[in-house]
Amino acid sequence: MRVRLSCNTEEFHRLQKVLPDCILECEQSLKQRFLVRKGKELVSVHCNDIAYFYSKNKLSYLKTFDGKNFLVRMSLEDIEQSLASEQFFRASRQVITSHTAVQKVLLWFNGNLKVELAPREIDNVIVSRLKANQFRQWLGE
Repeated sequence: MRVRLSCNTEEFHRLQKVLPDCILECEQSLKQRFLVRKGKELVSVHCNDIAYFYSKNKLSYLKTFDGKNFLVRMSLEDIEQSLASEQFFRASRQVITSHTAVQKVLLWFNGNLKVELAPREIDNVIVSRLKANQFRQWLGE
């Protein structure tokens, strides 16, 4: 049987193990760059240049490592689905961070983790205790 899927790499490998007899084709819908507006021009920002995405006042923004902010016309849910899970992690409802933006992880109250990101735009990024183990594994523990 031949099945065509739209999924991320992690889901694809999981399905390969469960359905070894099927020929699975994974449509890689992962973004390599985002086209964002800066005034009257469009700027292409590569994912390697993105420190994190964040939500503020119901709008989504991306923050680059050189400190620039850009409005992204997608929800954080849509952004999360289009990113490589190896590079980015949904730390909270308001933040999706990359590996290299994580500067410090502090053990916080009740099993939560407090994450300090660079460049600093957001003060308190709290990873819930439900996601704390997954976050620590993502960081390489």
